[in-house]
Amino acid sequence: MTCIFILWGNGMKAQVNAPSIIPDRVILNLTEDPSTSVAVTWRTDTTVTNAVVEIQPAAPMIDAKASKTFSGKTSTQKYSWGEEPEIVSHHHSCIITGLKPGKKYAYRVGYPDHWSEWFQFQTASDIASPFSFIYFGDPQNDLKSRWSRVIRAAYRYQPDCHFMLYAGDLINRAGTDREWHEWFLAGSFIYGMVPQMMTPGNHDYNDLTLDPHWNKQFTLPANGPKGLEGTCYVVDYNNLRLISIDSAVDSELENENGWQMQTQKAWLDSVLRTNTRKWVIVTTHLPFYSPKANRDNKVLRNNFQPILEKYKVDLVLTGHDHSYGRGKTTDNPQSGHEVMYVVSVSGPKMYEAGDKDWMERSGSFKQLFQAITIDNNELIYKSFTADGELFDEFKLSKNE
Repeated sequence: MTCIFILWGNGMKAQVNAPSIIPDRVILNLTEDPSTSVAVTWRTDTTVTNAVVEIQPAAPMIDAKASKTFSGKTSTQKYSWGEEPEIVSHHHSCIITGLKPGKKYAYRVGYPDHWSEWFQFQTASDIASPFSFIYFGDPQNDLKSRWSRVIRAAYRYQPDCHFMLYAGDLINRAGTDREWHEWFLAGSFIYGMVPQMMTPGNHDYNDLTLDPHWNKQFTLPANGPKGLEGTCYVVDYNNLRLISIDSAVDSELENENGWQMQTQKAWLDSVLRTNTRKWVIVTTHLPFYSPKANRDNKVLRNNFQPILEKYKVDLVLTGHDHSYGRGKTTDNPQSGHEVMYVVSVSGPKMYEAGDKDWMERSGSFKQLFQAITIDNNELIYKSFTADGELFDEFKLSKNE
């Protein structure tokens, strides 16, 4: 009897994250007007030079003659990180416009003989109506093996959610294509059906440089300050104004007089001053108030909190501290307004939450997801553990 042994060294491992002629990493992103448009991005190998989207109103059957065709943009990107094999990809991006508010659509990406599967999504309504979204703190680590059950549990709980929001640190090591491979495996088809919105964390930067994957594989709004496209931006979803502030840029905004801090402050003031939506939520990676005993982001509060309170922002959703904390508080009692602040975590990397006065609810060593529903004058927030147990809840109400 003959036995054959195959030994795999680092150089012989199957390159599972390599692109091919078939579209993969298909992901929807919110645009600045999600009632009439949506952005879609996907990846192939470099032999594919066409970026084509076919889309049609959702129906019981796909109608080959009913599709409208959109052409997107294609760019080439080379990724190298440590001892990982080099990856060269074509990234294809398309903003689909002219859609009808509150309608379901089916779409696929690719080109003849090399299409993706058909996906389905729904645009935002342009009249005030209830909608829900999912909010995740840092995924970051063990994305395939341990974070995957969190995003899948969230989708199982609320399969009709209108979008998903991430408060940074989507992976652990900026630039590692294998970690992005795991992130896309974890969410799989969900990304192609539910529009995604994300703000970057410190682990999405390599020193002062944003991960090159970020603006290649996500097509996020570029309506923020120049130089912060795809990281600082605003989306109007139904009666909600949703704002991403990049608190990871410039080594976590360490220079208070730097352009990254000053430009974002001026921009935030302008988008809040011109807001006409009933609800305002800000997402950023660094917590304004930290659950962790030895952390405190006073610089962030000093610079941004007066603006949030001036315009009566309702809710701030953050990550970074790998524990849970939630409370309504202020450093400026004379302002007459307190914002509700939340820090959460969805991945398995955990820190101990301290005992701090600002927190009405806290928790440690729990992978969580949050389901948030806005229904006219009410915002209903629920936080769940990965195994589906309700962990925290609150309600915010507005008077007409």
